[in-house]
Order: sequence, then structure tokens, then C-alpha cells
Amino acid sequence: MFDTFSTIAYAIATGSIGFALAMALTHSGQRSDRVLFFCMLLTALLAHVLGQLLIVSGLYRLAPHLVGADLAIKTLLGPAVFFYTRALVSSDKPGFGGLDWMALVGPALVILVSLPFAGLSAEEKLALADPATRNPDHYRIAIFTCTASLAIFLASTALYLVAALRLQLKHRRDMMAQFANIERRSLDWLRNLLFVFAAAWLFFAVKQALWVSGASIPAFNITLAFTESLAIAALAYLGMRQPDLTSDPASKAMTPARRPILSEQRMDRTAAKLVDALNTNRLYADSDLSLRKVSDITGVTKNHISETLSQHLGVNFFDFVNSHRTAEAKRLLAETDLSILEVGLEVGFNSRSTFNAAFKKHVGSPPSTYRKHIRNAPSNDAAKSDRVSMTTSE
Repeated sequence: MFDTFSTIAYAIATGSIGFALAMALTHSGQRSDRVLFFCMLLTALLAHVLGQLLIVSGLYRLAPHLVGADLAIKTLLGPAVFFYTRALVSSDKPGFGGLDWMALVGPALVILVSLPFAGLSAEEKLALADPATRNPDHYRIAIFTCTASLAIFLASTALYLVAALRLQLKHRRDMMAQFANIERRSLDWLRNLLFVFAAAWLFFAVKQALWVSGASIPAFNITLAFTESLAIAALAYLGMRQPDLTSDPASKAMTPARRPILSEQRMDRTAAKLVDALNTNRLYADSDLSLRKVSDITGVTKNHISETLSQHLGVNFFDFVNSHRTAEAKRLLAETDLSILEVGLEVGFNSRSTFNAAFKKHVGSPPSTYRKHIRNAPSNDAAKSDRVSMTTSE
């Protein structure tokens, strides 16, 4: 019965991957390298899922020669995640070469340690499933293959997952330096899924360790199967919906030097010009506001704006704009009856969740709490209300 639930979960995951592969290969509008590495990631996931499905469904009895065939391909999961992330965050198609070929080391090692097990006949592999019929020498080979390949899988996957997370974090900082709204650009969904997959694969290692020791926890196995299935379905859905990211190719050249190039007086004038443009022209209300737009309107180069924000004001473009948005939002919350969502949209946010997060960061409390407090205060003096500690949250 427990194996039935696991079989259903992995069958659902197989269908999700197959559908996503078909859509990716027929969908136009995505850059070719992004499609390639997305399909590579899905294929590695498919190998992993089919390997699990072969065991939990009992199909290994019909095809014992396929047992373990997924081990080498599964080791490509980490590299596939990294290459897919790199393709998403790169403004140009990154070349494949140099250290990239190190991705094949893991699969090569797995193939090497799997050779003794692969040399067993179908009958000898089937005999391993029953303690009464298994050959002790063959069983030791199976244990060694499982343990060694699992260690290689975990080491390779951990290395590439960390590298992918670092890429996403750097990309997020780059987006915050260029745009006032980054929901569709930050790839936070990918970061969250990477954490889910990391946890799932760690639990998978625990499951394999239990198997090596001769133990099994059915509820644990079912939970792992459905967690992986849901994560794979989310990856397939969100990966297909992820639009090509737009960024300024010159952004790499906009990283301010440690020692300011502009004088303090020049940066002070630039800061005043930026503040005036945001307030006088209400630029902050533009939900698609970017560093390039502000540069075009003010006549100040992107490099000079970037340096002024980081070196003189100590903020990035994202936080600079959102601080002005929240200042106006405070006034609207205090003086109007607009809903929380309407206030957020009015000042330039794209959703209530991003408005809540930014408002809490800059003010110290969610907008609903701020409005409730200021309307219950004896005075509508916003400055006074700001000094009151507001620790409750939505």
C-alpha cells in the first residue's frame, strides 16, 4: 500500500516532466541555451524519478538490468541546475568550456564504481531483493555501489547547488541596482526551489542510508516522494513561465569603485537632483522604473547615479526608490480611505506582498498596522507615530 502511494507520486512527477519537456521543445520565445539547459535539468530529474519508480512500483522484477542505470545521469542534476541558472542570469549566451567539463567527473566516477554491479546478471540482481536468495558477495557489491554513488551524488550536487545559489544572489543584487521592481527578474522562485530540492535530496540520502542498514520508514518514503513530485511540478510550471530577463549589459561596468570617482560636492548635487526628480515628477509611481529611465530623464549617467547611491547615500537603486514610495504610502494610508492594495499600486508597487515587504523594511511595520496605529493615535502627526514601536505583524 505504501509503495502504491510512492508509485503514484513518482508517476505524477514523470508526467509533469514529460509535459514540460514537450512544451519546452515546442515553445518559441526563449533563448536556445536556456531551453537546452532547462531540458537538460528536466532529463536528469526524469532519470532520477524513473529510477525511483522502477523500484517502488516493482517493475525491477521485469527489467532488473535497468536497476542502477539512473545513477550516473542523476549525478548531472547539480551541474544541470547550475548551467540553467547561469543561462537565466546571463545577458549573453555563456560559452561552454574550461571548468565546465568538470561536470562530467561525477558521472564518470559513478560509472566507474558501478561497473562491478553492472556486471551482475539479471538473475543475480533479482536474487538480491530477497535475503533468503541473495549472494553475500553480490550484496556487498550492491552496498558498495549504492554508498559510493550516493556520496559522489551528494558531493557533486552540493557543490553545484551552492554555485547556483551564489549566481542567483549576485543576479538579485544586480537587478536591485537597476530596477525598482524585481519580482519578475530576481528568480526568487528558483532559489526557493533549490532549497526544497536540496532538502529533498538530503532526505533521499537518508532513505538510501536506511536501505543500506536494512531499515525502511514507509511514511518517510511517501513524504519524500510527494515532496519531490510537487517540487518537480513547480519547477516545470515556473520554468515554463519564466520570461527572458531584461537587464542592462553595461551593468557590469556600473559597479562602483571602492574609492569614489566623483567628489562629495558632485555626488551631493546628483543626490539632490535624483530626489527632486522622484518627488517632483513622481517617478517612483512608475512600476517599471529603471536606472536607465532615471538617467534619461535627469541627464545623469548611470555610472554616476550608481556611484552616488552606493557611495554617498549608502543604498541601491531598488531601496532608494522604495523609500520614496513608502514615504508617499504613509501619507496615503493616513489621509485617504484607499485599500492597502490600492495604496501600493498608487505608489508604484506591483503587488500587495511586495508593498508589505518594502513598507515593513522601511517603516518597521506592515501598512495595515501602520494605518491602524496612526488612526487610533491622539494626533495624526505621522512623525510622532513613527517613533512609536510597532511590533505586531500581519
